[in-house]
Amino acid sequence: MTEQPNPKPPLPQRFGEPFPRITVDESDGSPFDRILRIGVFAADSWALGPDGPIRNPHQTKADICRGQVREALLHLLELGLVDIDVDRLNDGNSYPAFRGKVFGG
Repeated sequence: MTEQPNPKPPLPQRFGEPFPRITVDESDGSPFDRILRIGVFAADSWALGPDGPIRNPHQTKADICRGQVREALLHLLELGLVDIDVDRLNDGNSYPAFRGKVFGG
C-alpha cells in the first residue's frame, strides 16, 4: 500500500508566523454540514437539558457557550466522527484563537 500524502499544511515553526488553513467545504450536504447538524443537535439538547441554562438560569453567556461547544465536540468524538490529531496538537508551538486574520485586523 502506498502512503498517502498528508493534506495538512506544515505547522508554523515560530510563534506569530502565519498559520496555514485547510480548505473546508461548507456547502449543504457536505461532510462538514452533516457533522455540524449532529453537533448542533447535541448542543441544543444540552442547552435544554438538566445541565443547560434553561434549568440553570445563573449561567453566564460564556458558561453556556462553553457547555454547548463541549457537548457538541464530546458527542462527535464519542461517535468516532472526528479525531484529534495528537501529534499535530503536541507539535504546535501555539494555535491562533481566531479563524481569520488577527482579531481587529
